[in-house]
Amino acid sequence: MESKNPYPFRLFGRPDGVIEPLLKEVASKLSTTLGKSVYKDFSNGEYLAHHNESIRDCDVYLFMQPNFGDKFKLSFDLDLLETMVLSLNQGTPNRITVIIPCLPYARQDRPSNYREPVLVQKIPMRLQVAGADRIVTLRLHNPSSYNAHTSTIRIENIDTKNLMVKHIKSKDFDLSKFKIVSPDLGAAPECRRIAEKLGIPNGIVIINKYHDPKKTNDVEVMEVIGDPEGYHCIMFDDMIDTCGTAKKSFFALKNRGAKNIYFSAVHGILSGKAIENLEEAGFTEIWLTDTCDFTGKKELIKKLEIVPAAKLIARVISNLHNGESITDLSKNGE
Repeated sequence: MESKNPYPFRLFGRPDGVIEPLLKEVASKLSTTLGKSVYKDFSNGEYLAHHNESIRDCDVYLFMQPNFGDKFKLSFDLDLLETMVLSLNQGTPNRITVIIPCLPYARQDRPSNYREPVLVQKIPMRLQVAGADRIVTLRLHNPSSYNAHTSTIRIENIDTKNLMVKHIKSKDFDLSKFKIVSPDLGAAPECRRIAEKLGIPNGIVIINKYHDPKKTNDVEVMEVIGDPEGYHCIMFDDMIDTCGTAKKSFFALKNRGAKNIYFSAVHGILSGKAIENLEEAGFTEIWLTDTCDFTGKKELIKKLEIVPAAKLIARVISNLHNGESITDLSKNGE
């Protein structure tokens, strides 16, 4: 990476020796090697993790994709991330930027019942206390939520819609026969912008769904707003977890006369019965970015196409390091 910044650049990953495929691609596009780190386990369940090279006055970027689907692995990964930030902060760097492509707890941005905490605050507050200066994430569930938490750490929420727009345009579809489907009322404005970027003239369709606040991962699709009859449909979502909503939405659209239905999401968490639900739905194609590491799962999903995010993340890191705009990356179609 050609640098205009007087502070040296260093990129770190997990200290336990695991190198995520996405991080490997990001490092390659930045033409850099990963910083050296140490990890040790103790018999009492404790561990030690730290960097193993000088980072004095460096701009440090720490990358991690937390393991979703297992609460123990997720908790360990977040603790490991916090530990690494603590270690790096002791090395007196110029600045520490944490890159988490899919931010855990992002969906918990408002309470559904009395006394529920707003846990979207959880990770930014922990990382700020540990010594991080900034967090970079892709496509927050609620883009306004990064201003909602009480910490003062800067969060860069990177727009990803151009990744999918480019992918769709590469398909050479006759988009006059398509409609964009919003997964809920809140995502409708974003889906309208996607329809405009694609030049789809037929408006959008909205899935109006109901969440039972007393249950998790349980959604009942109430109604389809708009008319999908006779059109191919592209569903856009920020993330898919158990894919129960995606399956119910698929059948709701089919019952209203939709033709081929394509499903697109930025974050493929794929926990629980996700793969089973996707197979039962029968989407024509499924498009996911690689912001979540679902090695071993993607081979089980028929008609899955991966939309790479490494180039976008590498450009974001490069622009941040060199004091250039990251907003313009979206405007210019990156």
